[in-house]
Amino acid sequence: MLSRTALILALCAPCAFAQAIPSRPEQLAFAPLAFQVPRAKEHKAKLKNGIPVVLSVSEKESSPLVRVTLSWRGGAYLDPKGKEGLAQLFGAQFSRGGTARLDPAQLDDKLETLAATLSSGCGETTGSLSLQVLSRDLDEGLSLLLQVFQEPAFSQDRLDLAKRQQRQALSRRNDAVTSIAAYQMNFLLFGDNHFASADTTATTLESITREDLKAFHGRLLHPANLVVTVSGQVDRKGILDQLNAGIGALKASTQAQVSAAVPAPAFTRKPGIYVSDKDAPQAMVQWAFPGLRRSDPDWHAALVMNQVLGASGFTSRLMKKIRSDEGLTYGVRTALGPGPHWQGDLTGSMQTKNRSVAYALRLAMVEMQKLQDEVVPAEELQVIKDNLVEAFPSQWGSRQAVAGRLTEEVLLGASEDWWVDFRAKVQAITPAEVQRLAKRLLEPDRLVILAVGKASEIEPGDPDHPVRLAEVAKLPLARLPLRDPLTLKPLN
Repeated sequence: MLSRTALILALCAPCAFAQAIPSRPEQLAFAPLAFQVPRAKEHKAKLKNGIPVVLSVSEKESSPLVRVTLSWRGGAYLDPKGKEGLAQLFGAQFSRGGTARLDPAQLDDKLETLAATLSSGCGETTGSLSLQVLSRDLDEGLSLLLQVFQEPAFSQDRLDLAKRQQRQALSRRNDAVTSIAAYQMNFLLFGDNHFASADTTATTLESITREDLKAFHGRLLHPANLVVTVSGQVDRKGILDQLNAGIGALKASTQAQVSAAVPAPAFTRKPGIYVSDKDAPQAMVQWAFPGLRRSDPDWHAALVMNQVLGASGFTSRLMKKIRSDEGLTYGVRTALGPGPHWQGDLTGSMQTKNRSVAYALRLAMVEMQKLQDEVVPAEELQVIKDNLVEAFPSQWGSRQAVAGRLTEEVLLGASEDWWVDFRAKVQAITPAEVQRLAKRLLEPDRLVILAVGKASEIEPGDPDHPVRLAEVAKLPLARLPLRDPLTLKPLN
């Protein structure tokens, strides 16, 4: 009797549930999401030598993993002249080259035994060495992390292999329109004498030695350059005690230097339309307007304007017009650089057939002009703002994400709790502010446009859409020669 009753209830339950489902999706009701941005002061501490620590930890965390990251201020902008690529190679080899006590294979074996991972990298302005390990093995993992951080060996065999692999990668720079566009745009925006465009060449790569990597490491090893980040299943006091016993005892060596401020480019850009000739069926198109810094009072309005234009996927105007309506590209997107060290850029990119470049750019320019001439409808603007606000909590969706975001702010020296009122400021943006920022930022006479593809098809445009590339904007049109992939010198 009992089993029969249970069967009836089980069969009826789906029917009862189905009756609660509304007839249309928009009638679905959800409980409001109560999300508070983590307060920086609740996640910060300081070691006895002054190194800041960012923690997002709990002994009750469901996943038994801990991630400890040692980050530093310093990167490619510190590369000596003639050794461009040093910081990048240093970052790649830091965790792979063994230590003074363990050769690379022995280090790999110990990490494998712990089911731990150790990774490193160094970019233009910052770098990091990161350990992920089971909480039960944290003591041994921290010991290995500290050994690598303080006593890296930079194995010659692994360095030689990395240099051979990188040289092969350099030789392929001109194989794709995307890689060509990447280096060409950097030269257009920053000139030849700034670290943002001073990339690795075969000569600079060959000149880098183990001694250079060691010197770069010694220069960075100053407490004032460092930030420690911890996330996962661990006791806060316990991990701080462990860190103080290790990295907290670090003192600046005679080699160590406080990293200098990141230099801003002194290059004066030349707005224009540039074409790099590459025989390929599709062209890579990029453009850039001068932007602003995140500290600018207009930042949130600029962010929302950019979302309307091209940063919000299929709800953005450029995607709707150029992809959905005209079918000229798989995707077009814009991005507003935060400008952490100097004024950022508002950039855009897409790939399309060579003959479609001019027409697609014309469509993009029309949409930009509309943002300047017409107020964005309130309904459209609200969708954009709601998308930003509703997606915001997902950026803080794990302890690792929280710790990483707060660490970025510390490395940049940004104001504490900058993100706390982000959603309120976004929701406060009005259609008039969006229009004002469009007028401020989308100035055609300050635009740099780059098209990499078959020039003989790009420049005349598509006969079905009679727009020549030179007619896209009132800017000079110029050919931009490809550069030698190994030397980055312009090819004649």
